[in-house]
Amino acid sequence: MKSYVIKFFGISLLFLLVSLSSTSAQSISVNADFVSRYIWRGIDLGANTPSLQPSVKLTAGGLTAGFWGAYAFSNSDALEEIDLYASYSFALAESGTLSVGLTDYMNPNSGTKIGNIHNHNDEKGPGAHFVELNAGYTGPESFPISLSFNTFLYNVAENPIYFQVGYATALDGVGLNLFVGGTPGEDGGYYGATDFSIINVGFTATRSIKISDSFSVPIFGSVILNPASENLFYVLGFSL
Repeated sequence: MKSYVIKFFGISLLFLLVSLSSTSAQSISVNADFVSRYIWRGIDLGANTPSLQPSVKLTAGGLTAGFWGAYAFSNSDALEEIDLYASYSFALAESGTLSVGLTDYMNPNSGTKIGNIHNHNDEKGPGAHFVELNAGYTGPESFPISLSFNTFLYNVAENPIYFQVGYATALDGVGLNLFVGGTPGEDGGYYGATDFSIINVGFTATRSIKISDSFSVPIFGSVILNPASENLFYVLGFSL
């Protein structure tokens, strides 16, 4: 299992290179989000401080691969994050899209070197890579529902599961994304729950502010409730 992460990097890069060399549509994007708090699946991961979240994404046909990060502005003790991900999507004619992929979560300021690929039960302690399987479905425009299933495959005990249902709509020119997420729980309580629990309920509202004729800034606000922990969060952010 120690070579699992290395194989993931290699296979992801191979698929990316093959796709980029094909005649499929190709694109690359570089973005950054600035958010007031970093809330992940109903849990505050940013030590209650604003967060800078840059990303680089490449697409080629149905393949998407990239990096995503999170860096706290004002708390040096907050956990930094760098994620490498790769996924492939399959169009279902007019019935929506299926996707499957892997995400490798890394925390560069945790004190564990990036080359450490030990599993969580290694006698030397856990490594730097936490690998998760992601599967999802996005409905067509006529029924804009989204379903996601996520389970850790490597370096997290008991392979915790997270699932989410979403629905996208709009009101008065403001995009709305409603979501409900939960976990079946496990003995270790990775998501703060040892049995079936809803941990992530809320909505995100998005609109663009026009700066000039050629430049607009998307802004968004999220209200997030974690019923299991009885925590309520409000997140405000903008994208560049």
